[in-house]
Amino acid sequence: MLETWVDKIRTNDPNQVASLYHDDGLLLGTFSDIERKGYDLILEYFENLFKSKVDVEIVTQHKHGYSDSILSNSGLYNFIVDGKTVHARFSFVFTKTGNDWKIISHHSSVLPESH
Repeated sequence: MLETWVDKIRTNDPNQVASLYHDDGLLLGTFSDIERKGYDLILEYFENLFKSKVDVEIVTQHKHGYSDSILSNSGLYNFIVDGKTVHARFSFVFTKTGNDWKIISHHSSVLPESH
């Protein structure tokens, strides 16, 4: 699923990315200061984000399966926004809905500087 999300980000099409989220999905996005619950707010986030040219590269990932219907994937990724790299961390929780996997929870935040 994470690879699918990256592929959809690279389309710069907010509808394709938002369609990966569950109807009750929650996005705590890197570039937003509000909780985005549900399709409309998640779509709005990606519409705003894609006003810039965006790419993402996975640095690390840690996959965990909890059942046949819940998976998580956490780690580090880099956003490249208009040529500038933003180092961030992520946690996705995926739930199986029918035959499809949907993102039920996605947290992403800028990686703090090391001390």
